[in-house]
Amino acid sequence: MLDLLTIALEAHSEELNHHRRYEVSVGRDLLGDWVVWVHYGRVGQPLRELWFTSPDAEEARALMHDRLRRRLSAPRRIGCAYRLVGLTAGQGLDARTWVPGSLLAGLLS
Repeated sequence: MLDLLTIALEAHSEELNHHRRYEVSVGRDLLGDWVVWVHYGRVGQPLRELWFTSPDAEEARALMHDRLRRRLSAPRRIGCAYRLVGLTAGQGLDARTWVPGSLLAGLLS
């Protein structure tokens, strides 16, 4: 798969003993379909992996937005917020088309 965009998030709370990592990657497979990979789990442990494919870029984009939006509700759900720790965009890819500024701002605050 050709990774076009990867976003890495982490949530840490010493009091609650939460140390979580969440990564979302999007790219294309050999057949030209869009693939969204999700890796998640406890920091320092092997991450679990889910992946979704779609021939439609809009469907892949919507799935990525949904997954990232869910991370914004983490303070209410798990007691600590996810923070952006890495964003890698492939050459020629505008990350703003895949991750809206408002969503990115919520992960940076």
